[in-house]
Amino acid sequence: MADGAHSPLQPFTVADASKVCQGTLSTGAPHESPLRLLERNQEGLFEVVAYRGQPYVAISYCWPGDPSFERLDDSNEPTLVADLRGQLVRSVHFSSFISRASQSYDPSLAIWIDYHCINQDDIDEKTAQVAIMQRIYTMAHTTLVMLEDISLSADECQTITKISAQSSSAVRHIMSARWFSRAWCSQELVLSHHAHICVHAANTGVLHIPADVFWHSVSRARNQDPSIPLFSQPRGHLPDTALAQSTCAWAMGIVHSLGCSDDYDKVALVCNLVRFFYRFQARPTAFNHHSTDITANVLKMVNIVALMRRDFSLLLANHGPKNLLRGYPGFRWAGMPIHGDRYSEMWNQKDFQVSRDPEITLNDVGLLVRGCLSQVVLEHRWTIHRDCAGLHLTIDGYTRAIEPIHYLPHTSWTWTTDSRHLIDLMTSFAFADRHECESATHHARIVFAYLLSQDYELQPEPLMCDLSDLARDLFSDTMSFRDIAGAMNFVWQKPTCAVFSTVVTTDGNVLLVSGNALEFDLPGRLLFQPYVTRPKLFSPPMVLTVNSMLLDRNPSQSGAYGCLGCVRGLGMIPEVPDSGGLRLCVV
Repeated sequence: MADGAHSPLQPFTVADASKVCQGTLSTGAPHESPLRLLERNQEGLFEVVAYRGQPYVAISYCWPGDPSFERLDDSNEPTLVADLRGQLVRSVHFSSFISRASQSYDPSLAIWIDYHCINQDDIDEKTAQVAIMQRIYTMAHTTLVMLEDISLSADECQTITKISAQSSSAVRHIMSARWFSRAWCSQELVLSHHAHICVHAANTGVLHIPADVFWHSVSRARNQDPSIPLFSQPRGHLPDTALAQSTCAWAMGIVHSLGCSDDYDKVALVCNLVRFFYRFQARPTAFNHHSTDITANVLKMVNIVALMRRDFSLLLANHGPKNLLRGYPGFRWAGMPIHGDRYSEMWNQKDFQVSRDPEITLNDVGLLVRGCLSQVVLEHRWTIHRDCAGLHLTIDGYTRAIEPIHYLPHTSWTWTTDSRHLIDLMTSFAFADRHECESATHHARIVFAYLLSQDYELQPEPLMCDLSDLARDLFSDTMSFRDIAGAMNFVWQKPTCAVFSTVVTTDGNVLLVSGNALEFDLPGRLLFQPYVTRPKLFSPPMVLTVNSMLLDRNPSQSGAYGCLGCVRGLGMIPEVPDSGGLRLCVV
């Protein structure tokens, strides 16, 4: 830990997190390369040599040492290696299995393996090499993925590329390997041009499976057995241009839930995945320490890295009900990746009013951000619930069973969970059209209009037709609502339950909102939409919603506004003409 730095085991304040994120940014693609490789000398001994441009394979593997990681067979046999000092060591990292698998792939290629090719006693060297890990894997001829804790039977080896119940079993067996749960391994696969999976095999000793063949086998096996886990990251190498345009929400979504011996390494992994060439001056470490506070500290640092890149994707992921950062003052505005949320993962600067806030930054207490502000004056709380008895709608605590709308669905409606959810949502609004509360009926007509609008900046006029008839026509028509169905997933807190509010603001606009702030009564609170999360135009397939922060009505003595939580929704807060928006400090 650097002098004066906060303990990496304790929660970071905004000032602490900003300090540990200090470093050096390279404006162009770096020309760094591996420092060393392993080569086999004339005596057949592996020795560490300087990198001279020779082709090499990169090894992706799980470090030994964790008692829960039980390697098999010759993976427990060390290999003799001449280390940096020329001393012979029995390497448990470069096991006999890894040595044999590397040589059976192509004995003419040198080998890069982190434990021997990076000086583990030199913190500066480790930091510098981690910062260019993307270069090391993209420069490799091939990445060899070593699965040392599983062994395939002769039958599994024969069926792995076939379509059968046996192949599904083999795929499941392979994906049970520890490698698939580790954060470093995931990013190594994404960064690699070519990859082969190496596994213990009963008949040949080592089975090499090209990664693209394996992913094809996984896809086919999932058709037979949908319970086979879906590997979320891209299957195969992404070019540098694609990685540079990727978002921190996407990258953190890959590594966030995976295991890592030092959770702070995930910050470097995110930088690698989005091609952000950054060297931290004193990145914190917490090897073999795991806690909620450390997880939150990592999220804080990744949010700061995103701000450095002017990547505001995580501000589109701050509404999730499981957002850990809600419990940390100064970072309650920040985001945490939401599994499967393409809207935040595919954030693109061109779609949002980013140029309206060129000065967005952090101070010592929170986020300095410019945007549009309005106060909530009225709220209706909605819950849509489906059970074995049918669909039920609750508005402001009053529950009624919903009569189904009878229709013949058009084939353009794909019967996915998203589609069924959207039909339930539209059916509920059509039913609410007959609600005793006039304002709830008015809200239903406006929200229905939002769902049908192609582009909007101002609130659409409420639909004045019979919503049940309209819904019946829509469900039977050739219109495709795939994008809208996906965009409205945020209201479904459970597969069978949607929870949201419709609110009226002081400017008279009706908005639909859902997120992690609905535990509060919204009237009297402030809704704040940062420019960087406000779309330029609402249009399918991606930009259909907007994220807002729910703020206390009155600022603190320092002028900062407390963030109670965040919401995603339909509807824009109107901007005061020629105001340039309000600049707030949000904590």
